[in-house]
Amino acid sequence: MKRGIHHIKIKKPSMVQYNKRKPLFSNKEIIFRSGGRAKVFNISSKLQMFLVTLLIVVGTWSAYSYYMYNKSDQIITFKDRELDETRNAYVDLMTDFVAIHRNISSMFTLIEDEKLQDELNVSRYKQQAQVVEEKIKRITDATDWVEEEKIEEKTTLRDALLQRDRAVSERNELLAKIEVLEDSLEKLESSEMEILKQVEKLSEKEMNKIKEAIASVNKSMKKQNKYFNPLANSKKNNLGGAYIPDVPAVNNEELSNKMREVFGKIDDVSYYREVLKSVPFGKPVWSYWLSSSFGKREDPINKHSATHKGVDLASNKGNKVKTMAKGKVLRSGRNGGYGIFVEIDHGNGFKTRYAHLNKAYVKKGEYVEPGDTIAEVGSTGRSTGPHLHYEVLYNGVNVDPMAFMQVQL
Repeated sequence: MKRGIHHIKIKKPSMVQYNKRKPLFSNKEIIFRSGGRAKVFNISSKLQMFLVTLLIVVGTWSAYSYYMYNKSDQIITFKDRELDETRNAYVDLMTDFVAIHRNISSMFTLIEDEKLQDELNVSRYKQQAQVVEEKIKRITDATDWVEEEKIEEKTTLRDALLQRDRAVSERNELLAKIEVLEDSLEKLESSEMEILKQVEKLSEKEMNKIKEAIASVNKSMKKQNKYFNPLANSKKNNLGGAYIPDVPAVNNEELSNKMREVFGKIDDVSYYREVLKSVPFGKPVWSYWLSSSFGKREDPINKHSATHKGVDLASNKGNKVKTMAKGKVLRSGRNGGYGIFVEIDHGNGFKTRYAHLNKAYVKKGEYVEPGDTIAEVGSTGRSTGPHLHYEVLYNGVNVDPMAFMQVQL
């Protein structure tokens, strides 16, 4: 029994040696049997390590290529979308420029007075607009848009990367051009704002002159209990709602609002000017001296106290007589003590009368415009010498013509 125990202890070292682990890349043998013969191939540990490394490299490269192919597809899609947005921004900038250019052109069309246009320094604006137009033309002519069909041709990773680079390159180029255009547009908008502010000042100045002229005649007519309101019975009040000019919208809100504001003031001035064409502001004869004023006077023939319904403007026989407002001729011809006589209805309650004429150039029913020659100074009828008897009536009541003659617009 003691010997058996001793025999087991002797074999333990050999069992431990048999179970010892071998290295992972230890030498290995591959045996091929064919026709009763055996061939042995030895695979060294170095060769095993090389094959495993090669397998890892190939696998990693395949995974990376697959990842990059899909990533490139996403990048191209994203760049394609960015390119479309850039193109849209470019078109929006050109649209803004065209809208601003058209708005200011419309504004100059509304301003008929050549003096006002000179004061606005129109030539400087046109030069700036021309510079921007030429830049837009150069950019448009030089731009070679990327074809979307070509972007979609992603047959290989190399082609996809090439298309991506082209899209990025064009986008960067277009962004640079847009930056130049934005800078030019900003300068142009600044110029537009300057012009609008000048137009606004001139419109306010013109409106103040008109209101002062109306106030001066109203001050005189107040003695006859009359008051002229240019907005009363006017076509402008036949419709409701605020005036909103048709101004195409631009991205610059401040500029857009200023355009609407200025266009509204220009419209007001244009309206008042149209109304004043029916108001006889100005002198019916260029060269004259006042021989008899409006109101009470001593009659030049019988020397009795009398009421003079107009003014007598002494002038040389044959001097031209002009109407200072548009209207329709109500009478033309002989009229008792008035001699050769013309009466014109100007509308808005105003009428003018011209007496003691040498000759009348207009006939009953004819229409006249401001500044039209209608007659010659004479001494017909109840007259002591060549002069023009001139009357102004408002709503059937004679008012002092001098208040109208002294107005300068």
